[in-house]
Amino acid sequence: MKSMLRMTLGVCAIAGFALAAVTDVQAACTRVSAQGEGLTKELATEMAKINLDFTIAMKGAKGAGPVQTKCGPGMLMLTACTSKQRACS
Repeated sequence: MKSMLRMTLGVCAIAGFALAAVTDVQAACTRVSAQGEGLTKELATEMAKINLDFTIAMKGAKGAGPVQTKCGPGMLMLTACTSKQRACS
């Protein structure tokens, strides 16, 4: 299990750890998205949510509203997921 987690984290680091796309929703709020990859959909979803939390924290903001996650095929045999959430400072 540890080796799978390490491999997932390594793949995530190679894939660009956190891909953040931001657009203005309100004056003090932004829309943040982050990507995660893993061998299974569950791992990819968790990695995307962890990366989203990390990205929001690095902006000094707090998540507001539900997290929306979409998954699809990634590189090789991996699954790629993107999580989006509104973040307000």
